[in-house]
Amino acid sequence: MKLTDAMEKEQESNQNRMQEIAALISEEEHSKGDVQMFMGEIRRYAAITELDETVLNRLINRILIGEPKKVDGVKTQEVRIVYNFVGEL
Repeated sequence: MKLTDAMEKEQESNQNRMQEIAALISEEEHSKGDVQMFMGEIRRYAAITELDETVLNRLINRILIGEPKKVDGVKTQEVRIVYNFVGEL
């Protein structure tokens, strides 16, 4: 009985681990697809000479601008760009 209980617990543990691994694989495949889509968009716009609204909307999800700060008499402001498909780089 003890051996059977131990085997059942091990089997349950293995099934849980398999579900975790399957979720990780699914997430990785989704990320890979997003990166490939982003690379396709980058290739499309690699030779642009002007940054216009269309290009911005295709490549950039949002631009985050922080509060202006003065450090050693120099005004600084953090700017973060969140790209479509891949997020913030």
